[in-house]
Amino acid sequence: QQGTPKKLNLEWDGGYFFVDEFKISPREIVTFLRRVESEYCTRDKNPYHSNIHGADVTQSTHALLQLGGQDLALVYPPLEIYSILLSALLHDIRHPGQNNSYQITKRTDLARVYNDISVLESMHASRACYMLDSRVSGDQSRSILGAMTEKQQSACRHSVIKSILETDMSRHFGEMTKMTGHITRLEEDIDDTMRAVEDYAARPSLLSQLSRDRHAKLRQKFLPWMLHLADISNPTKKHDVSLQWVNCCYDEFFLQGDKEREEKMPISTLCDRNTTNVPESQIGFMKFVVRPAFRLLARVVPLVEDVVLKEYMLNLEHWENEAARASKATS
Repeated sequence: QQGTPKKLNLEWDGGYFFVDEFKISPREIVTFLRRVESEYCTRDKNPYHSNIHGADVTQSTHALLQLGGQDLALVYPPLEIYSILLSALLHDIRHPGQNNSYQITKRTDLARVYNDISVLESMHASRACYMLDSRVSGDQSRSILGAMTEKQQSACRHSVIKSILETDMSRHFGEMTKMTGHITRLEEDIDDTMRAVEDYAARPSLLSQLSRDRHAKLRQKFLPWMLHLADISNPTKKHDVSLQWVNCCYDEFFLQGDKEREEKMPISTLCDRNTTNVPESQIGFMKFVVRPAFRLLARVVPLVEDVVLKEYMLNLEHWENEAARASKATS
């Protein structure tokens, strides 16, 4: 109403200020993004692990960070937020279109270089560090790391390496066990310290408590884990978008299977276009990988329950209907 004084809004508005924080040239940001995109294959070669996938995971990581709101912004300084977004951009750079199973079985040059251990993720991390190195351009002012100190650059590089390696799906269930333990202890800590607080709304959020020393391990793991979840978040997207990504994923799987068949190799799991049941495969992936991971995240970032898992349930219903329809057709 006219004459009513405006209330000063001190809430975090969700923005990033990396350009000012690290003195990064906007021109260099554009140049870097174009350089990164050129290192990804396009969808005509890699239906799934393409330049669009790199952009999508970056956007998804950003969306999860935003759901954390002000609490997350207060726990993590700009350097760590910037590092995880760079990790998202670079996490699948130079992906060849065939997975680790293929690399190891084929004994490719990549498998030899990286000793059969997180082969692609190690390659992505190595190439990412090259892309971030200001010595590549020979001009620190043209670096995507801007005016960072040597210490900050080292921290960023370490974060990018660690975060990209954490996207290896073979680590998923082991990391889930660790994260469950860390988050359970965080919840118990809140219960113990706030038991006397009668006003539930006055209790601190779980996320805000990550800065406490006793939860240092969880704090260290949390952002790389969010990137990993962004990387497997296709079943949590709007249905039409999610369906497109499923088609892209299995197109790439089947191209690998065709290549393995042609090269007289064992066909990797989910890569045989003649035997793979897509609806059942999706249901299994969604129920046993995606849902437990995002439900665990929702314990720390409650908005995930309403925003992310709501879309997940709609997509799960679609695939359950598809599986029922296929079963009925063959019965």
